[in-house]
Amino acid sequence: MAITASLTGNLGNHMWIYAITRTVAEYNKYDWGFNPSPEFDYRNGIPQMDFMDIDYGITHNYKYNDTPPWIENEWRENYLHSQYFNGDSVDYHPFQPDIFEIKDNTKLYIRCCQDARYLNKTDVLKWFKIKKDVEKTYKENFQNIMIQAGAEYPDDLCVLNVRGGEYKGVQNLLLGRDYWWRAINFMLTNRNKKIKFVIISDDPQYAESLVPTGMKIPVFHTSIGGDYYVINNARNLILSNSSFAIFPTWLNEHNPYVIAPRYWARHNISTGYWANSDIWTFGWLFLDREDGKLHDR
Repeated sequence: MAITASLTGNLGNHMWIYAITRTVAEYNKYDWGFNPSPEFDYRNGIPQMDFMDIDYGITHNYKYNDTPPWIENEWRENYLHSQYFNGDSVDYHPFQPDIFEIKDNTKLYIRCCQDARYLNKTDVLKWFKIKKDVEKTYKENFQNIMIQAGAEYPDDLCVLNVRGGEYKGVQNLLLGRDYWWRAINFMLTNRNKKIKFVIISDDPQYAESLVPTGMKIPVFHTSIGGDYYVINNARNLILSNSSFAIFPTWLNEHNPYVIAPRYWARHNISTGYWANSDIWTFGWLFLDREDGKLHDR
């Protein structure tokens, strides 16, 4: 008998669903478990957290639309759907402390929950450990990336995590070139005028198109785990509005200097409103599209 949730979407989503479910279970001293095979993902059900030592608890084979026989209750994340005068439509997921009051034998339906107030970082750090047999390779890749970027020390390197892929078809999500180069200028003025830059991206061809002619910024995509490692060990980061980078940045133990897009999934909208959750709770600096300044929320 346990609480459970289905791993849907891709790596960032899987990690959120896992962390929220296990946090709530351990808070209430309930057993917990998952079907390790995700659904509605890019890898046809192959676990994307396979580069980490993940404990799936009491494993089972029930899918998203299934109700395991021991489940007696459901908890569904609330959201506020808003239609704005500019034609934009957005779902916002407010912080819901009632999740910690669920009964045992509950199935959680988590849409987003991307809010640091749900989690205890000390616990989550223990759950998301990179496997030792791949960590050596990831470390070597990171050192090679530093060399190609011309950075002698990690403090002299800034990693841009550019999201392309399906974002290219969504105007409100795809961050424009202005965001990246404003953030780069802040890094040069606020951190180190000689800092070197490198791009980690799921879409190297698109990322290369963002680099101005004559400027050297190497672009890399090694693997899901390899890219995660780079973000998790970088000392300076400029993030996209993708859930992929949230955990490796938040769990980065090097106290990185982080710039992220203000309002996250609605950075591109001039009026400004957070979507899909309150990402400001992670304590980063957020670059505003309109005033061009850095904000703490």
